[in-house]
Amino acid sequence: MSYCLNPNCPKPYNPDGNKFCQTCGTKLLLGQQYRALKLIAAGGFGRTLLAIDEGKASKSYCVIKQFYPQGNNQANHQANNQANNHPTRAARLFHQEALRLEQLGKHPQIPELFAHFQQDYHWYIVQEFIHGQNLAQELAATEPFREGQIRRLLSQLLPVLNFIHQGKVIHRDIKPENIIRRATIPPGAGVGIITPPDLVLVDFGAAKYATATTLAKTGTTIGSAGYAAPEQIFGKAVFASDIYSLGVTCIHLLTQTQPFNLYDPMENGFVWRDFLVNNPVSRQLSRILDTMIQSSIKLRYQSAIAVMDDLGITQETEAGLTWEPFRRNQLTPQSTGKTGKTGKTNVTSNSRPPRGNPRIIVFAATTLKGHSDEIYSVAFSPDGRTLASGCRDKTIKLWELNTAWEILTFGGWFSKHSAEVRALAFSPKGRSLASGSADHTIKLWNVRTGKEMFTFTGHSGEVNSIAFHPQGYHLASASSDGTIKLWDVRTLTQLTTLTGHSSLIHSVTFRPDGKILASGSADATIKLWDALSGQEIHTFEGHSDQVLAIAFTPNGQTLASASADGTIKLWDIGTAQEITTLNGHLGWVYAIAFDRSGQILASGSADTTIKLWDVDTTQEIGTLNGHSDTIHALAFGPNNRTLASGSFDNTIKIWR
Repeated sequence: MSYCLNPNCPKPYNPDGNKFCQTCGTKLLLGQQYRALKLIAAGGFGRTLLAIDEGKASKSYCVIKQFYPQGNNQANHQANNQANNHPTRAARLFHQEALRLEQLGKHPQIPELFAHFQQDYHWYIVQEFIHGQNLAQELAATEPFREGQIRRLLSQLLPVLNFIHQGKVIHRDIKPENIIRRATIPPGAGVGIITPPDLVLVDFGAAKYATATTLAKTGTTIGSAGYAAPEQIFGKAVFASDIYSLGVTCIHLLTQTQPFNLYDPMENGFVWRDFLVNNPVSRQLSRILDTMIQSSIKLRYQSAIAVMDDLGITQETEAGLTWEPFRRNQLTPQSTGKTGKTGKTNVTSNSRPPRGNPRIIVFAATTLKGHSDEIYSVAFSPDGRTLASGCRDKTIKLWELNTAWEILTFGGWFSKHSAEVRALAFSPKGRSLASGSADHTIKLWNVRTGKEMFTFTGHSGEVNSIAFHPQGYHLASASSDGTIKLWDVRTLTQLTTLTGHSSLIHSVTFRPDGKILASGSADATIKLWDALSGQEIHTFEGHSDQVLAIAFTPNGQTLASASADGTIKLWDIGTAQEITTLNGHLGWVYAIAFDRSGQILASGSADTTIKLWDVDTTQEIGTLNGHSDTIHALAFGPNNRTLASGSFDNTIKIWR
């Protein structure tokens, strides 16, 4: 269907093939290229329509903004335009805004301007269509935002504010409705080391070009009630007015309460903490938000940079844009074949880059500190936004990766494990987390609340490894008692016990198709089990010492095993034969992980290094140095550009 561009048309919908509206005769194609499909929103000065760009082969979606600032009467527009040879004041303002959007649209978090022109007595702006929900819609469908989400929001939007303020533009209408979480990443974005931000700042219709002259003048009151700063209400918006609106947006998202209800006239300020329900906020973030929403401009942050500094957000400038949510410790390109004598480089290489793989650049983006003892396990959530870590200090922590912020510690004093947490696994949908401990138990946790859901008991030894079945219904656990147990997470019951190893079991994992379960033991063997019947299928022998870790490639055709003999072996599941042995580590190899392509294998060792291997050529690609003690845990993120490592030096490193 085509939608008529005439705002007074009583029956705007038309068949696709029509060139003119069948009701009022208005031309349906805007600028010979853009066809409106439906009305998105309308107001006193204009309306917004979803459209399709017929000038592109892809027929991609776009947004048409139609303006009628002097009323929607066609005769009035014609008279105004013909009264003088020069443009009307409204027309001049429209063109200034269009040019402003053209400048700002070069930022990846601001919709790009495609065109602006006049047709049939109306003015039009055509912009990029951002597919996704705005934060008001997201909040209505979920629970209040937690601290980690607010920090991530600020880490994404403060650089955008800094960018537009550098361009002398004040947005003047920041609120949840004008922040869209992009549902899809545009083509070409995210190619490189850093995942692009998914929040987009929209609706610059209220934006004001700020110069020394205009800042001194009193202008028209523009903005949204409740979010607009006091000085903006009186027509004197400044850059700090946007900081105020962003701060009010944050406390609205934290409390799920409208700003008017958060403000107490008797206190002459917001009492937003009174509206927090089971949603603690740290003192640091509370102080920052309070400073952002100060009524007095003098007491408020004067710039986005000042807020970023207090939050610890590092900004970098590239192609005129300023955003960087991670702290870069060191950036070292892959070497060309020789290792430096100093041994200080982050990456050393013993071979050429792998065939068919892009050039690899690795650096330690950040170090997560918070645990008080050795890190035994790490696990990424399925969406890659959070990381869980298990420690000898008996705790499990959840981290927000984009801000490197600790979100919560699972459980309380009475529900946490009574011994070190040796294994972690997210359920396939990411709603629950399983933990295995040296206290012989497995616990299920609610990821959102951090509360314990259930405790499985039955092992008589330490639980060293756990794994969810790909469908999420069953959980496997491997123990020092020499057994593997399968549990039903729906009925919370034990299904069966697998026996066959002659010593303790260090590792267990399901093949990606869920049909085979593999286990690695201190008896130096790897066993394959039928995941349905529990019958033993095959035993791999070849290591001369304990098998400490195992991992399947994503296609399930190859199994890797890491051993106390200092080697890694690759096994062909189809032929049940050893493919090769990888040598290079100088100590026990405790951890291994395949990336999502299956082309790269990472291994962590007691020699304090992480090595990267090309699976096809079986050659070492490089070595990551940075930890000062044994690396006991490794995990690749689902975006395939992030590697997490947990060490006995009490830290977790995120490698990009």
